[in-house]
Amino acid sequence: MVVSRLSRRALLTGAALGLLAPFGTAVAAKKQARDAKKAATAQPGVQIPYPPLVDVGATAVYDLVAQPATHAFVKDKPVAAIGYGGTYMGPALRLKRGTTARVRLVNRLDRPTNVHWHGLLVEGRFDGGTHPGIAPGETWEASLAVDQPAATLWYHAHVHGSTTRDVHDGLAGLLIVEDDKTAALGLPSTWGVDDLPLVLQDRDFDADGKPVLPPLAAALEHGFRGRSLIVNGVAEARARVPERLVRLRLLNASGARTFRLAFEDRRTFRLIAGDGGFLTAPVELSFLPLAPGERAEILVDFTAGASPLMTDPDTHEHRAGREVMNLPDVLAQPTRVLDFEVKPDSVAAHTVPKALVPLAALPESTIGLPRRRFELRVVPGAETAMSMPGHAQHMMHPVEGHAGHGGHGGGDQPAADALPAPKLTINGKSFAMGRIDEKVAFGATEVWEIVSPEMAHPFHLHGAHFRVLSEDGEQAKLWNGGAKDTILVDNSAEILVTFRRKADAKAPFVYHCHLLEHEDGGMMGAFTVE
Repeated sequence: MVVSRLSRRALLTGAALGLLAPFGTAVAAKKQARDAKKAATAQPGVQIPYPPLVDVGATAVYDLVAQPATHAFVKDKPVAAIGYGGTYMGPALRLKRGTTARVRLVNRLDRPTNVHWHGLLVEGRFDGGTHPGIAPGETWEASLAVDQPAATLWYHAHVHGSTTRDVHDGLAGLLIVEDDKTAALGLPSTWGVDDLPLVLQDRDFDADGKPVLPPLAAALEHGFRGRSLIVNGVAEARARVPERLVRLRLLNASGARTFRLAFEDRRTFRLIAGDGGFLTAPVELSFLPLAPGERAEILVDFTAGASPLMTDPDTHEHRAGREVMNLPDVLAQPTRVLDFEVKPDSVAAHTVPKALVPLAALPESTIGLPRRRFELRVVPGAETAMSMPGHAQHMMHPVEGHAGHGGHGGGDQPAADALPAPKLTINGKSFAMGRIDEKVAFGATEVWEIVSPEMAHPFHLHGAHFRVLSEDGEQAKLWNGGAKDTILVDNSAEILVTFRRKADAKAPFVYHCHLLEHEDGGMMGAFTVE
């Protein structure tokens, strides 16, 4: 990044003058270097808000109120939105392991709603994933017995058929689990200062700054991807960070976009946690893909100054036998997700721990374990899609004429009703409320094989975490080494799951593609654990 190079050059120049010039000149040069670094790291953009961190315990019921709100996604353009507690999205709810939190969902919207605790291991009757939704004016209470390691989770509406719209409109928030081991790790932990919650999404905006979402049918096959990237609900986002080690809690809460993250100067960072909590030890990376629904915690050293967090375009394959089409993203080049402004402070710097939290070793063999296979299909498949002129562009962005904030123009595209309506299935069946697709024994450990013949799907499992045994027949990727609840399956993956939470036929768990249009379109199944 040019900014970082200028900053370092200014510092080196100051150091050289200090050796060759009189003392006064050296002091002036050092001041000039400091000023240059300060100017270089003061980025433009909108300072992101951080959700309030709310401790939820067993002493009282916490009311999570879904209601209308007003929010400015684009600077100085407030528009109508919805969320929890009167804000776009909602507060970060912090739970402590070993406690039971009581949360009451209050519906003050004009539509039915429910809530799914994504990544929280609770019984099916409190999970909310197959709850049809409470009517406006009604309430629903969940008793959340927390017995799992510290992790960054989230919660969101999960009404079948409208999850895409609900999450897009603002019905989502962070869920933080802490345990006694967290403090002992010595990680950055001051919320909004060196411990930053970052909710990543993409949107298109009209001239008034209002997010625009195409109808479900128009984006059903490949999902909607927006031209503007937002963090914690704001476009052209900027975060102020101290000049030391900082912890970033990343959540991909978009409907379809996989963020392919890297810093512009290609600096390395340390991955310390995934969906289900901490890894055994930090993993050094310079690139991290994050699919819809996935979370990651990373440690970034800002002593070298600022560098924007970028994403590569979400270009992906559509396959039909031997024929492969690369579908373009509406973002044609690497794009800024978040700028940083580095500020010196006097707080002692944290260090990267050598070890984190031990994980159980994977078995040397899975012979003898029960196995299930789940094939995620889009029908009609790529054969039909590829035979229709202009279909690739339509699949990626079906909205005509929307000039996204800071993005590209719309262009001519085919009408949605001119395309064959895809059927989204798992093992040949689309989701049906009340049907049980799989029955799992309580306490069982199983191997699930997930197969995605046409395109990549982020597969999400309710009620359990899993470990990745293999991806495409090879070793799991570096960023998939810990406990997971969501995994981007490009061709195939094998996961090891132990089921320790019960769910009956009245309130089963579900598994589904977390590309939200696919979930709403029926790429989902239900299972019991008894």
